[in-house]
Order: sequence, then structure tokens, then C-alpha cells
Amino acid sequence: LNQEQTLVGFPNTKYISSPKTRSLIKNGAVKELGKEQNINTELLLDLQPDLVIGFSLNSNNKMFTNIEKAGIPVILNGDWLEKTPLGRAEWIKFFGVLFNKEKQADSLFNHIEKEYLQAKKIALKAINKPKILSGAMYQDKWNLPAGDSYAAQFLKDANVNYPWLNSKGKGSLSLSFESVFDKAKDAQIWLSPSFFNSYKQLSESSIHYTQFDAFKSKKVYNFVNKKGETGGVLYYELAPIQPHIVLKDIIKIVHPELLKNYTPIYLEELN
Repeated sequence: LNQEQTLVGFPNTKYISSPKTRSLIKNGAVKELGKEQNINTELLLDLQPDLVIGFSLNSNNKMFTNIEKAGIPVILNGDWLEKTPLGRAEWIKFFGVLFNKEKQADSLFNHIEKEYLQAKKIALKAINKPKILSGAMYQDKWNLPAGDSYAAQFLKDANVNYPWLNSKGKGSLSLSFESVFDKAKDAQIWLSPSFFNSYKQLSESSIHYTQFDAFKSKKVYNFVNKKGETGGVLYYELAPIQPHIVLKDIIKIVHPELLKNYTPIYLEELN
């Protein structure tokens, strides 16, 4: 919506990759506020913003209460709670209302929705549905998208065989390696193996990863390789408002014959 100039402070500014906003950060127009759940409230109050937009894992957040007591209104952004890709993208309308740009926000979302639904329709033409593995180990558990989650919706709309698509839960499943290996050893494609960006990293982290067919055939893909100048992962910054691009990226990998002239924006094979 071209409202970068309204931003005066942000936590973890190194994760902002937008060239326009990075210029504002370098010029001192956007101040570093620390970490999300423990921001520098003294600096924030000195900035005297008209509004603070935050997010909270629970409603009992003393930081936001103190900001409101100082006379600065707080609105919590709940886009991350949406369980569908289009649901998250629709939050652009929330910012359209804030900046009196409802028509522009509605137009942008309508375009996103149209492109997404067209891609979903294309995916239905697939003759074969490859089996997909997702996630990776954290400590002794394998974390992967639950069946009702945001990430699983992408896989459903891409028309693939995801063994956990009918599982319950809106977040992640924490499973044993053995149960994942039993269901997905023969998966043709492995998507989003945590933050690993190379086959070398995967194999060095755990020799077990090399036992999957997708690893052996070099069919492992991730969204995290493209970064901004200060290390921000572009996928995490931009994908929530570009679900149509994410879906096309996935379709290109799992059904390459359906999008012959398309080049993925975020999803890349591991190095």
C-alpha cells in the first residue's frame, strides 16, 4: 500500500528486506525496538506513535497494557492465526482501513484470490499425485504440518499426496522419526526441511535424512534460501501476502508439466 513512511519503529529491523524500508532504517527514520516480546518500551514511548500494531501469543501481555496506559492505542494483528493462505492475505484489508485505502487493498486482495484459485484449478488437472514429505527433526521429534494447518492447505490445493493431510490440528505435529520414515521413506519430493539449505547440512545434521528417497534423488526443496541484504528470509516477509505465488511455486515442483513457463520465486532445490 506504499505506506513505508508511516513506520517509525520496529523490532528486529535486520529482518526487514524491503529496499524502501531499509533506506528509512539507514536514515534513522525507523528505530530499532529490540525483540518482539520484549521491545524497548521507553524508546517506543519517546517516538509517540499514533498507533502500535503488535501480535501476542496470549491476551495477557503487560507490555501492550503499559503502552495503552501511556495513551497510545494498540491493535493486535491476528493474521498469523488464520489457517488458510487466503485468510492471511486478506488481512491486507485491515491495513487498507487503517490508511484509508480500502479500495486499493480490496483490489490487491481480489487479484491475489483470483490468481490463487486459478492455480488451484490448474493443479486439479494433474494426472499423478506425488507423495510429499515435509518438515525435519528438532531434537528427537519430527515437526511437520498438521492436516488443518496453513502449510497443509497449500499442499492440499497443490493436489499432492501428503500422508498427514487428514490429521487433526492447526499447527505442527511432533512425531517420532520412525513413524515419519514408515510413511514417507518413498516420498518423491521433500518440501521445507526446516532451515536446512544444502544436502550437506542435512546429512551432517543426521545420517537418517539420507535414507529418504527424496534425498537420494536430490528432490529436496526449501523456501529459505533467498534473503535480503541483512539476512531476512524473503519468504517469511512477503509470502503471507503472496499465497498465489507460493502455490504456483509448489505446483511447479510437484507438477512441472502444468506450469511449463513458470519459474519459482521462493521455492528452490537445496544446494
